[in-house]
Amino acid sequence: MPTPVGAGGKGQARLQGCEAKLHLCCAEPSTTLTRGSTRRSGTGRSPGSKGAGMGDSRLPTEVELVFEVMPCNALRTAQEPGRAPHPCSYFRRWGSYHSYDYASDGPPPQRGIVHDSVYLGRGPLVPEVLSGCRKAPILAVGINPNLPGWWRWTRSSVNPLFDDYQQYAHYYRYRAISKLQIPEGSYLAAGGGPHDTPFSDFELDVPADEQGRRTIPVEVQPVTVYETYQALLEALAERMGWHPHRIAVGEDLAYGNMVACPSATWTTKPSPTDPTLPPMTDQERTGIVTECFHTRRYFLRQLFQSLPAVVLILSQSTANAFNAELRGRFVKGAPRPEEPLERLMDREVRLSYGELPDGSTLDARVVFSPHITGDPRHFERARDRVVSQIEEEAQAGRVVLDQRSGHLRRPPGACVFCPMLEIGPCDYVDDLRPLSPPARLTADSPVTLLQDEKRVQAALLANVLEAAPPVERAWAGTDEPHEPEPDGPAQRPGP
Repeated sequence: MPTPVGAGGKGQARLQGCEAKLHLCCAEPSTTLTRGSTRRSGTGRSPGSKGAGMGDSRLPTEVELVFEVMPCNALRTAQEPGRAPHPCSYFRRWGSYHSYDYASDGPPPQRGIVHDSVYLGRGPLVPEVLSGCRKAPILAVGINPNLPGWWRWTRSSVNPLFDDYQQYAHYYRYRAISKLQIPEGSYLAAGGGPHDTPFSDFELDVPADEQGRRTIPVEVQPVTVYETYQALLEALAERMGWHPHRIAVGEDLAYGNMVACPSATWTTKPSPTDPTLPPMTDQERTGIVTECFHTRRYFLRQLFQSLPAVVLILSQSTANAFNAELRGRFVKGAPRPEEPLERLMDREVRLSYGELPDGSTLDARVVFSPHITGDPRHFERARDRVVSQIEEEAQAGRVVLDQRSGHLRRPPGACVFCPMLEIGPCDYVDDLRPLSPPARLTADSPVTLLQDEKRVQAALLANVLEAAPPVERAWAGTDEPHEPEPDGPAQRPGP
């Protein structure tokens, strides 16, 4: 649990808020949820879900989401009342995977994800929060995270299974362009091989030390999608003549998903080549989306706290869902239902966040792209168009390089994620401009002022899904095409 950073009032608000939220999470992640019968049945939108906004705890949105998202699937799977399994228990059908924890308590003192680690055995994967800086000016969006370890060539993947909220927050803040794996030699020496599948009960033979810890070596596992994000940023900097710069994935481009739980693909159709791949039923898909996207609003709450200047939508499937759910907020170039990416990439599309207390309005450029790994041929043809649209925002002064930091300037709105969770300093504290009246908000600001900022976010978010069609219709066109298994480690699919 976070500890206060000073005596007296300094840091006390953050400690008390985190303690209150931790206690709340033990029972139910959000007191704003409606527990009506339609949510349990998975057949439609929850009662009142259109009007729900930010959570009602004292914690800022970006911090609150850590405490809600991390335990969510475990709660839905193991503790949900009723005889029928909760729709989100579907994700457990993807099997179990090699998991790790950090060797030391608390968040690592350094950035990055390579730290002394211990093997925990096989376990399910946890839901994911946004990866990167919460105020990155560019946000890449997919339907749901990918599943390291599903493919033959990624069976040496190891996945975080922390029981410490700070470690969880640190991992997703500083993951950048990689995930983790055990080096091939160590993996094979521990007994890994073709018998190691998501549906086996095989665990690696890792001896315990005198403290009972099973220490493992870990190394970064390249992820093609994240590396391509970095290449897009480099291309943008080159076109804009931004030299020198430090523009990077995780700092200037964050990535997240409309649904928080991972799977190797998002589909209701059986795979023609892999009979072990578990498709959802239509009812499960409706129940998952209703729970995660509509009722708990994990993605939407983060979007309206982040307020990125550019939203990069990856894949036709993601575009179909995003455009349907947010169709009431498009103010320029509004997409038509299931409109092809090829047409969407030919015009300017803008999404309204809403009106601020001073009467000004906020919006974002929505840029569409074929999926980097799921549709690589079309992505290569579209790459220059994607960069060109982000360049247009830079030329218009909506995406700007800060010469002092070498990073892009942060969009409007406050953020206290790193200092309040005590996982690191905020590198952009002097660049952040709250939506609410104070000129500056920090983790040590009075709770009432932090709540004022949250209320402005909630006002922007209000009725965001008012024009959305029923979930069944909005997500009907979201099945991802079945990808063939990669031929080797260099072709690992992205999230």
